[in-house]
Amino acid sequence: MASLFFAQVEYCDNLIFRRRAALDELGERLLDNNRDIGKPNKLTVIFGRRINRRYQGKLQTEIEDLHRGNPVMRSYYKNGFAKHYVRDHDVLRFETATNDVKGDYGINKAVENLAPLREKLQGITERYQNVQQDILETFLDRGELRTLGEPTLRANGKRIPGLKIDHPRQLALMHSLVRFSHVAAADTFTTKEVHIEAAEALGVPPEKYSLASVRYELSKLRAKGLVEKLPHSRRYRLLPNGYRICLVFLKLFEKIYAPLTAGLLHPYRGDRLLLAERLSQLDRLYQAVVTAVDNLATAVGLKVAA
Repeated sequence: MASLFFAQVEYCDNLIFRRRAALDELGERLLDNNRDIGKPNKLTVIFGRRINRRYQGKLQTEIEDLHRGNPVMRSYYKNGFAKHYVRDHDVLRFETATNDVKGDYGINKAVENLAPLREKLQGITERYQNVQQDILETFLDRGELRTLGEPTLRANGKRIPGLKIDHPRQLALMHSLVRFSHVAAADTFTTKEVHIEAAEALGVPPEKYSLASVRYELSKLRAKGLVEKLPHSRRYRLLPNGYRICLVFLKLFEKIYAPLTAGLLHPYRGDRLLLAERLSQLDRLYQAVVTAVDNLATAVGLKVAA
């Protein structure tokens, strides 16, 4: 009776794109940013096998066929590899292969082991994609916050200051804009209409926060493309991204930076006597951040003041 065994096994997962341009952009980001995927810690995650001093085999990542239209990124592990490349114009293929399923994955070569082998290879392919997903996240610093803080230079040479995360008058204006847009999100406004709310948010009488100051702060938002002025009019419109950025600035300052600074510099002495379960959930979360900052300062060799 004849027996059948695996000699070489390949498993792939195809992601089909509607537009080749989107696929090309994704492929370039993967090639540019994922060259460290061949590090032992990454390969341990991908292949689910511990890599120690006794490991024998190739352990690296290579970008092949750079001279062709569709380069291949290949990460080696023992007798196999995981790779990704573009195929048939609109397909991004992730592929796992080996010619020694027993040595690489601890699965016997007999064909009756196809089900567990398929599950093993599928897991590797999925983890390979997950590891690469780390560098494709939208929320990575690409300089946008720094750009918002830098001055804007107009075509006529006029220099308009950037946005600051802790500027009181700017935050006061943002408060009034968010409040107004909440009532009439698609409507327009004048500086006079947001003047009183801005002064109230700043905590001063309207006469202490002039209309000229409101216009000045508004000009900074306009320079960054967050507010637009209607042609041949004194009216303005808060754009969708302007609404979102105002919320981000307000939340960062009022819910993150300011409370943490207060807790670090002037903590309430009585709170130290309270049991952890007596603190509010928000206080416990803030305290966790403070503790983490203290631990980080200690780890990097900074002395924390008593």
